Amino acid sequence: MKAKLLAVVSAAAFLSACANMNIPGVREMADEGSAFDAALHQNYADLAQAEYDEADWSDARYFTNRSKTAAMGMDGGPQEIAERSLPEGSGAEVEVARADLMAALDAGGREKASSAAARAQSSFDCWLQELEENIQQEDIDNCRAAFYQALAIVQAELDTAPAPMAAMPMPVPMNVYFGFDSAEISDKAMSVIDGIVEAYGKYEPEMISLVAYADRAGDAKYNDMLAKSRVDAVVKALRDAGIPASMLAISISGESDVPVSTADGVAEQGNRVVTVTFEDGM
Repeated sequence: MKAKLLAVVSAAAFLSACANMNIPGVREMADEGSAFDAALHQNYADLAQAEYDEADWSDARYFTNRSKTAAMGMDGGPQEIAERSLPEGSGAEVEVARADLMAALDAGGREKASSAAARAQSSFDCWLQELEENIQQEDIDNCRAAFYQALAIVQAELDTAPAPMAAMPMPVPMNVYFGFDSAEISDKAMSVIDGIVEAYGKYEPEMISLVAYADRAGDAKYNDMLAKSRVDAVVKALRDAGIPASMLAISISGESDVPVSTADGVAEQGNRVVTVTFEDGM
């Protein structure tokens, strides 16, 4: 009986969530605002659908409402940081990021680069949401990278990119994830690399360090070679994008000192990664 009751309660919660979120209907709403609002309308609908597919009803509802508001031409700007409970240590970067975004939007970014500006705002809100959730590092990295990439486009269009700020803290490390037993860069991983390139131009670090890992499934020597292949792939992508080889400091950790501690033999996604850290030389 208890199991049946739980099933009924779960089903009721699911139906209630569905009733409050007509994402396809919101997506089809007529746009009443600017081109920027229209782009936001669709971007937020995409985020709503992604959260809905993960059964995150609260954030799906939030992004559905943001999509609806944008379609009506009544968007209120990027989410306030105080509205999210962020992990310790992440506040400084997002505060600078939001300030840069607002400066670009207020300088005419909504009008001069409407699509990129909308992508920057929605990616920033995605970044905040994923930071608060703090369970999918790859999604955090992807939203963050998409934000920096879009913001750089807006700033270039405005030609008002902020001057290099020596006092600005370097961004938190970015993680390029790989598939099991693979050194191939996926589309998701490439979006993170694009974000690294954009951040390199913005923050002008003294050095970029790359540490390559592998999970603990399989032979340790093989995993060292796999980790090397992964970092080689990332280095090639960064060099192809114009970052000099002299800026890149590489180390191979393999299955030693992995980010996610596991027993030997465990295939852990979080350890199939190259971690990229910006160094300011201080």
